[in-house]
Amino acid sequence: LWQLPTTKDVFALGINLSFSPVTHFLFDHPKPMPRGPASLPSAAVVAVVAFLAARHYGSGSTADYGVVPPWPVYSLRTTVSSFLHRTADALVPPANKLLSRAFDLNQLIATYCCGKLGWPDVLSKGVQSGKHLAEHANMSKLMTRRLLRACVAANIFHEVGGSRDDVDDDDRLYVNAPMGEALREDHPYHIKFFIQHQIEDFGPALLQFWNAVRNDSLLPFSLAHNYPHNVRAVWDYYQDRPAQGLQFIKAMKCIDVRGTAPLLHDFPWEARCKTVIDVGGGRGSFLSHLLRTYPGLRGVLFDLPSVIE
Repeated sequence: LWQLPTTKDVFALGINLSFSPVTHFLFDHPKPMPRGPASLPSAAVVAVVAFLAARHYGSGSTADYGVVPPWPVYSLRTTVSSFLHRTADALVPPANKLLSRAFDLNQLIATYCCGKLGWPDVLSKGVQSGKHLAEHANMSKLMTRRLLRACVAANIFHEVGGSRDDVDDDDRLYVNAPMGEALREDHPYHIKFFIQHQIEDFGPALLQFWNAVRNDSLLPFSLAHNYPHNVRAVWDYYQDRPAQGLQFIKAMKCIDVRGTAPLLHDFPWEARCKTVIDVGGGRGSFLSHLLRTYPGLRGVLFDLPSVIE
């Protein structure tokens, strides 16, 4: 949706999605569902919702994703979102879905690399050339071009003017796409550190999962990082590697910020509590929000010494 440049294109997408209301028939039966004018109202609804979503999120908006809207709005949005996901899912053959999942790892690695290099932060200042990004990362021209192509394919960056064969790699211009904006460290809802945590800490463990499946006395994380096979392995790992431990705390903050607002307002804190103990609360991200919202409460932050210190 984010790539559709005009209202006309968005409306056309809505019509294409809505002409087959039971879209799984496209692949479960030899003949598609008949098309007809009865689908136009639903096409209009899909087009309007898609257009509003593209307008809001397509610019890399920093709107407060953690705030839950009024119930009727939330219910309608959830229903329409579910319909769009189910419709899009039904349009893709199962084998193609599996193939897409296999390639998702490639896009995740490209996303991790560009975030680690700080390119989204550089592009937050505006359009930049491939040469400038290569100099910033101290990378060769060849590897810069390869990574930038992968990031464009993953919709992390946009190449200004499109990919043209008559333009030298150094002179190609790039800008953040909406997902690239969400990798900037100054974005209030960025996800950069969570991706780095997943790749660096749990990525190697995933490669050991097969060995653990064959032997339930083994833990994938312990195999990957050479720690004893017990539940303390993860915490010992972070204690021995303070930089990774700090990154883990930042990664959890990336997740916490998305659910803080509903958690603050959906529970009767003042009516039920005088003191709140946040066990495993990290640096106190949630607890600080709670005490600012309800200054009459008392808060206790409880975590490992290495985290608190």
